[in-house]
Amino acid sequence: MNPLQAEFFTRLGLYAEREFLSPDLCAAVRAEMRSAEGAPATVAEGHEGRAVDEAYRKTKLAEVSAETAAQIGAALETVLPALAQHFDRELVGMQPPQFLLYREGNFFRPHRDDSEKSDAPGFVRQRSVSAVVFLNGAAPEEAGGYSGGSLTFYGLMDDSADGRSVGLPIRSETGLLVAFPSELLHAVSAITAGERYTVVTWFFEDATLSEPEGPETASAAPSAG
Repeated sequence: MNPLQAEFFTRLGLYAEREFLSPDLCAAVRAEMRSAEGAPATVAEGHEGRAVDEAYRKTKLAEVSAETAAQIGAALETVLPALAQHFDRELVGMQPPQFLLYREGNFFRPHRDDSEKSDAPGFVRQRSVSAVVFLNGAAPEEAGGYSGGSLTFYGLMDDSADGRSVGLPIRSETGLLVAFPSELLHAVSAITAGERYTVVTWFFEDATLSEPEGPETASAAPSAG
């Protein structure tokens, strides 16, 4: 299926805001991420689940400067009231943003950002609303664009013929913010050309589940896309 415009997803209950970040700011963050140190992003099913599983997820977590992280974090915090109203959830805070770089062949299989497992880290169980900001778009003919790498949502519509969940990919645009319930199943298809840059974060309702997030816990957390 070809990627669908953001308006299609807002009609299904998701939140989208075009030009949330300016093109110039997106370009500056992409350049920093491209040259930054980083490590493979990992997946945590429980406290002990810190190992990289490249059959499930393959992407890079870029370590940007504290100034850049603070600037993007401050911008994301401004949308909390709108998300609380849109999703009718009592959001009280936001986890530190992550900066994800997908290169050719990178992907993330279908997953949820939260967990109800008792042994899952508190910061994973805490998540209520996930947010993704695209720093570039799926436009391989444009400078800085890429192909593949579609953020795809499942469970928004059901196939009436067999009851299976239909995967709906969203069309990425530079600066676009999309937010969705953290329990919603989603995936990132493999990049076929270029590099895909995103910022992801999670808004929460229950601050009591929070755990200190240093580099290890932040990189170990399942992320939105």
